[in-house]
Amino acid sequence: MRMLKLITPLLFIIIFSNVIFAKEFDQLFKVYTPINNTSEIEKSINNSFNIMIYRLSGSESPSNIWKIINAGNTRKDFIKSYSIRNIEGKSFLEVIFNKDYLINVFNELSIPVIGNSRPVILFMINVDSGTKNPYVISNYFYNNDLDNKINHFLNQKSTSRGVFLELPELDLFNLNEIQNYEKLIDIKELVSSQYNYDLLSEINIIKIGPNRWSVTGDIQFDYQGKAFDNHFINNLANFVNNQIDNLLANQKIDTSNTMRLNATFMDIDNYEDYKNLKEIINSLVAVKSTNITKFDKESIYYDIEIYGNLLNFVNEISDSSYINIDNFDISKLEVLMSFKS
Repeated sequence: MRMLKLITPLLFIIIFSNVIFAKEFDQLFKVYTPINNTSEIEKSINNSFNIMIYRLSGSESPSNIWKIINAGNTRKDFIKSYSIRNIEGKSFLEVIFNKDYLINVFNELSIPVIGNSRPVILFMINVDSGTKNPYVISNYFYNNDLDNKINHFLNQKSTSRGVFLELPELDLFNLNEIQNYEKLIDIKELVSSQYNYDLLSEINIIKIGPNRWSVTGDIQFDYQGKAFDNHFINNLANFVNNQIDNLLANQKIDTSNTMRLNATFMDIDNYEDYKNLKEIINSLVAVKSTNITKFDKESIYYDIEIYGNLLNFVNEISDSSYINIDNFDISKLEVLMSFKS
């Protein structure tokens, strides 16, 4: 009972905006790239195309890009629309890609695809500069340039690879106050328990002398010099890319294999629910085509042609915040789902 009393106040100090983290990358086929003026549209389109291929293939290898281009395709063949958007005072080119055309070309060239269900990596990066109290890097508090560079790198890599690279979101109180509790509770365990993630990575950055640093945990090296920030980001990039590659390797969908399944969606109460459901189904990478076979009072029955196998479909649609998987039968190729409006 005494321990419970100690834990409770700390729970009010740490506020997380993502208590249950959804793994659905719901804008997989929409890419934003910075743009200064209209003369850069062609360049931004090329960059957007590269990002789209990296996302869908799960690989940053340029070989897939050249494989597609050398097959006689142009980058604009894959684009539905593009426009310049102003986001928080900055200009971006918004490019929307054609999902079906992309998957058809990937299939023709035997390039596997990754669905909307994307891995989450949670980073616990502990910093001890020797001059201030140790702290955990978060999304909103930047103690120095290194914190900012780490946050910027994770955001960029998350966007380009189509994965979730997360830092704990600590709010309301100075992060140093958390250290008052470190002897009473495992901060790592408490933070990680508030998230759903596929991989938890802990990295410790310790300054051990003038221009001398020691990094331990999932990344390990010692450094002496004046360019620690860049050296650390390079090591972080190698580590993150390897982890993303390993996680995505288990989520590839073989588009050369197709099958049909019977899918039932319950709790469709009105036409708005039906429209939302249709949009969700059509956005799934694993879905090739759909056909409604029957309506009931609150249910819709679909014949769905999918890429890969039933588990690819189940894994992808289960990460939608609007769909519950109630039951599925691999042998009968049947799935029973309910819709949450």
